[in-house]
Amino acid sequence: MRPFFHRINQAFSGLCGWLMLAMMFLLIIDVISRFIAKPIQGMAELSVFVMMIAIYLGLARCEENREHVALEFVVNYLSPGAKRVTLRLARMIAVLTAGVFLYAVFLNAINSFQTRESLEGTVELAIWPVKWVMVVGLVFFFVQTVFHAFGEGRKDRSSGKGGSRRSPGPSSEDREPVF
Repeated sequence: MRPFFHRINQAFSGLCGWLMLAMMFLLIIDVISRFIAKPIQGMAELSVFVMMIAIYLGLARCEENREHVALEFVVNYLSPGAKRVTLRLARMIAVLTAGVFLYAVFLNAINSFQTRESLEGTVELAIWPVKWVMVVGLVFFFVQTVFHAFGEGRKDRSSGKGGSRRSPGPSSEDREPVF
Protein backbone atom coordinates (compact mmCIF):
# COMPACT_ATOMS: atom_id res chain seq x y z
CA MET A 1 0.00 0.00 0.00
CA ARG A 2 2.89 2.37 0.69
CA PRO A 3 4.14 2.30 -2.92
CA PHE A 4 0.68 3.44 -4.07
CA PHE A 5 0.73 6.38 -1.67
CA HIS A 6 4.34 7.14 -2.59
CA ARG A 7 3.39 7.39 -6.28
CA ILE A 8 0.39 9.59 -5.47
CA ASN A 9 2.56 11.81 -3.26
CA GLN A 10 5.08 12.14 -6.10
CA ALA A 11 2.33 13.04 -8.56
CA PHE A 12 0.90 15.62 -6.17
CA SER A 13 4.37 17.02 -5.60
CA GLY A 14 4.91 17.44 -9.33
CA LEU A 15 1.48 19.03 -9.69
CA CYS A 16 2.34 21.43 -6.86
CA GLY A 17 5.39 22.59 -8.78
CA TRP A 18 3.25 23.32 -11.83
CA LEU A 19 0.68 25.05 -9.64
CA MET A 20 3.37 27.30 -8.18
CA LEU A 21 4.38 28.21 -11.73
CA ALA A 22 0.73 28.92 -12.58
CA MET A 23 0.40 31.06 -9.46
CA MET A 24 3.46 33.04 -10.47
CA PHE A 25 2.02 33.68 -13.94
CA LEU A 26 -1.34 34.71 -12.46
CA LEU A 27 0.35 37.24 -10.21
CA ILE A 28 2.55 38.55 -13.04
CA ILE A 29 -0.51 38.97 -15.26
CA ASP A 30 -2.29 40.73 -12.40
CA VAL A 31 0.58 43.15 -11.82
CA ILE A 32 1.06 43.89 -15.53
CA SER A 33 -2.67 44.40 -16.12
CA ARG A 34 -2.84 46.82 -13.20
CA PHE A 35 0.26 48.64 -14.44
CA ILE A 36 -1.34 49.28 -17.83
CA ALA A 37 -4.56 50.41 -16.11
CA LYS A 38 -6.64 47.45 -17.36
CA PRO A 39 -6.86 45.16 -14.30
CA ILE A 40 -8.26 41.68 -14.75
CA GLN A 41 -10.70 41.06 -11.92
CA GLY A 42 -10.21 38.04 -9.65
CA MET A 43 -6.59 37.26 -10.57
CA ALA A 44 -5.21 37.81 -7.06
CA GLU A 45 -7.99 35.72 -5.53
CA LEU A 46 -7.46 32.97 -8.08
CA SER A 47 -3.74 32.89 -7.27
CA VAL A 48 -4.61 32.46 -3.57
CA PHE A 49 -6.80 29.48 -4.47
CA VAL A 50 -3.96 27.95 -6.48
CA MET A 51 -1.58 28.51 -3.55
CA MET A 52 -4.00 26.80 -1.13
CA ILE A 53 -4.27 23.79 -3.43
CA ALA A 54 -0.48 23.59 -3.76
CA ILE A 55 -0.03 23.72 0.01
CA TYR A 56 -2.57 21.03 0.86
CA LEU A 57 -1.57 18.65 -1.93
CA GLY A 58 2.08 19.00 -0.88
CA LEU A 59 1.56 18.15 2.80
CA ALA A 60 1.73 14.36 2.36
CA ARG A 61 4.97 14.42 0.37
CA CYS A 62 6.51 16.72 2.96
CA GLU A 63 5.47 14.30 5.72
CA GLU A 64 6.72 11.32 3.71
CA ASN A 65 10.19 12.86 3.52
CA ARG A 66 10.03 14.25 7.07
CA GLU A 67 10.61 17.76 5.87
CA HIS A 68 8.23 19.54 8.23
CA VAL A 69 9.63 21.96 10.77
CA ALA A 70 10.85 20.14 13.86
CA LEU A 71 12.03 21.45 17.19
CA GLU A 72 14.69 19.06 18.48
CA PHE A 73 16.49 21.22 21.03
CA VAL A 74 15.05 19.53 24.12
CA VAL A 75 14.82 16.02 22.66
CA ASN A 76 18.52 15.98 21.77
CA TYR A 77 19.38 16.24 25.49
CA LEU A 78 17.15 13.35 26.58
CA SER A 79 18.35 9.84 27.33
CA PRO A 80 17.69 7.25 24.57
CA GLY A 81 14.72 5.78 26.46
CA ALA A 82 13.14 9.15 27.19
CA LYS A 83 13.79 10.22 23.61
CA ARG A 84 12.05 7.09 22.29
CA VAL A 85 9.00 7.69 24.52
CA THR A 86 8.88 11.38 23.57
CA LEU A 87 9.05 10.61 19.86
CA ARG A 88 6.30 7.98 20.11
CA LEU A 89 4.13 10.44 21.99
CA ALA A 90 4.83 13.11 19.36
CA ARG A 91 3.85 10.68 16.59
CA MET A 92 0.57 9.84 18.32
CA ILE A 93 -0.20 13.53 18.86
CA ALA A 94 0.60 14.16 15.17
CA VAL A 95 -1.87 11.43 14.11
CA LEU A 96 -4.54 12.81 16.44
CA THR A 97 -3.98 16.37 15.24
CA ALA A 98 -4.03 15.37 11.56
CA GLY A 99 -7.24 13.40 12.15
CA VAL A 100 -8.99 16.27 13.90
CA PHE A 101 -7.82 18.67 11.19
CA LEU A 102 -9.08 16.34 8.44
CA TYR A 103 -12.42 15.92 10.20
CA ALA A 104 -12.90 19.69 10.65
CA VAL A 105 -11.99 20.51 7.05
CA PHE A 106 -14.21 17.68 5.81
CA LEU A 107 -17.22 19.06 7.72
CA ASN A 108 -16.42 22.55 6.44
CA ALA A 109 -16.18 21.27 2.85
CA ILE A 110 -19.58 19.56 3.16
CA ASN A 111 -21.15 22.78 4.43
CA SER A 112 -19.38 24.80 1.76
CA PHE A 113 -20.67 22.46 -0.96
CA GLN A 114 -24.23 22.49 0.37
CA THR A 115 -24.32 26.29 0.48
CA ARG A 116 -22.34 26.65 -2.78
CA GLU A 117 -19.98 29.00 -0.96
CA SER A 118 -18.26 31.52 -3.18
CA LEU A 119 -16.13 34.61 -2.95
CA GLU A 120 -18.26 37.57 -3.91
CA GLY A 121 -16.85 40.50 -5.80
CA THR A 122 -16.72 41.72 -9.36
CA VAL A 123 -16.07 38.10 -10.31
CA GLU A 124 -17.74 35.32 -8.32
CA LEU A 125 -15.27 32.51 -7.51
CA ALA A 126 -16.54 29.25 -6.04
CA ILE A 127 -14.68 28.30 -2.86
CA TRP A 128 -16.19 24.84 -2.29
CA PRO A 129 -14.14 23.02 -4.99
CA VAL A 130 -10.92 24.28 -3.38
CA LYS A 131 -12.08 22.99 -0.01
CA TRP A 132 -12.63 19.51 -1.47
CA VAL A 133 -9.10 19.54 -2.88
CA MET A 134 -7.94 20.47 0.62
CA VAL A 135 -9.78 17.40 1.95
CA VAL A 136 -8.05 15.17 -0.60
CA GLY A 137 -4.66 16.57 0.39
CA LEU A 138 -5.43 16.08 4.07
CA VAL A 139 -6.53 12.47 3.52
CA PHE A 140 -3.14 11.66 2.03
CA PHE A 141 -1.39 13.66 4.78
CA PHE A 142 -3.31 11.74 7.46
CA VAL A 143 -2.48 8.38 5.88
CA GLN A 144 1.20 9.32 5.65
CA THR A 145 1.18 10.44 9.29
CA VAL A 146 -0.36 7.10 10.30
CA PHE A 147 2.30 5.27 8.26
CA HIS A 148 5.03 7.12 10.15
CA ALA A 149 3.45 6.65 13.56
CA PHE A 150 2.72 2.95 13.30
CA GLY A 151 5.45 2.00 10.84
CA GLU A 152 8.11 3.58 13.02
CA GLY A 153 6.74 1.87 16.12
CA ARG A 154 7.07 -1.47 14.34
CA LYS A 155 10.63 -0.59 13.31
CA ASP A 156 11.45 0.36 16.92
CA ARG A 157 10.23 -3.01 18.25
CA SER A 158 11.92 -5.05 15.52
CA SER A 159 15.33 -3.46 16.07
CA GLY A 160 15.11 -4.03 19.81
CA LYS A 161 16.66 -0.70 20.73
CA GLY A 162 14.32 1.88 19.30
CA GLY A 163 16.70 3.12 16.67
CA SER A 164 16.96 2.76 12.97
CA ARG A 165 18.68 -0.27 11.48
CA ARG A 166 20.26 1.94 8.86
CA SER A 167 23.88 2.90 8.70
CA PRO A 168 24.87 5.96 10.73
CA GLY A 169 24.48 9.35 9.17
CA PRO A 170 21.54 11.67 8.81
CA SER A 171 19.06 11.10 6.04
CA SER A 172 15.51 12.22 5.46
CA GLU A 173 14.30 8.82 6.69
CA ASP A 174 16.10 9.18 10.03
CA ARG A 175 14.75 12.58 10.98
CA GLU A 176 11.97 12.51 13.55
CA PRO A 177 9.23 15.12 13.81
CA VAL A 178 9.17 16.64 17.27
CA PHE A 179 6.82 19.32 18.47
